Amino acid sequence: MNLLEFLRYPGALGWLAFDAARLSHALVDHRWLSPWGVLRLCDCLLRGVAQVVFVNNPLSGFLILIGLFLADVTVGGATVFCIIIAFFVAKVLLDLPDGQISAGLPLFSPVLVGSVTASLFTPFFNSPITPAVWGYMGVAAVFSVCVFAGLSHLLASHNLPAYTLPFNIATSLIFLGMRGAGYGASPTVDTATDLPPATDSPAFDGLENASLVTPDDLVHVEWDKVCLGMLLSSGQVWAVESVACSALVGVAMLLFSPLLTAACFVGGAIGTLTALVVSEGPYAASLRRVCGDTMGSWLAGAMLFFVVASPRVLVLAVGQRLARYFHPSSCSTCIWTE
Repeated sequence: MNLLEFLRYPGALGWLAFDAARLSHALVDHRWLSPWGVLRLCDCLLRGVAQVVFVNNPLSGFLILIGLFLADVTVGGATVFCIIIAFFVAKVLLDLPDGQISAGLPLFSPVLVGSVTASLFTPFFNSPITPAVWGYMGVAAVFSVCVFAGLSHLLASHNLPAYTLPFNIATSLIFLGMRGAGYGASPTVDTATDLPPATDSPAFDGLENASLVTPDDLVHVEWDKVCLGMLLSSGQVWAVESVACSALVGVAMLLFSPLLTAACFVGGAIGTLTALVVSEGPYAASLRRVCGDTMGSWLAGAMLFFVVASPRVLVLAVGQRLARYFHPSSCSTCIWTE
């Protein structure tokens, strides 16, 4: 590390804050199989946990992982399970570049595979998580790393990131596979005539006869729950609903970038308020749904991270939020709906 980099990250900040540049430089020259390999492994795994919200800091990843375990031990365990599998696939089987692995880039999609599957399996299929489900998660983690490697190669010439597309593909496929394997099947539905109309799906709730909220309706809004929905948006990126987890995510993001933290929380606020405006009472579902304010928080961070901020970008981001509520099918992560 040169003198300029030391001056840029003075003292403990260079080891703990921002992208922990001093720690990266201290570990980069050590081999994975050296005595320092365990520390380097922990560094890249924790960075992978934090990369879900564009954060490249191992301490941030550690705080987020603690939040996941506080929210649900199974979710935390599934996250660790999938990211360890993903590391060995990326390093041993695919031999991806060390720079990508050290930054946790191939690992954040498996993180989401583990947390989202563990969090949503029981609500979706009305059954507990079995050893076979853990096997599905492991296969999806492997597949998501392979998809990441392929998409990164294809999109590199266009200077575009694959980001969570490997997670979307892998998780959608394992949910379809588990459904095909009989998970969540209802024995009372034997024929097509017994199936409920398509419009009975939760995705269509509120679309028929929907109207915008009037000023009189706002009197009945529980604003404390509105604020709670804004806070929960950060933790729900991992599909968990926990105040403790969301608070730790906020601290983790603040450790890396105050500007990114502000953008994500403003995005979560816009998403929550948008859900409020285009929904009808009672508003509890709108303020707590995973695919609602979550996407506002995540999209705001993505726009700030990948695009130069401008008024036009702000208009596009708000327009995408409105499109998500009026046209649920436009949501790229519709598997997260209730």
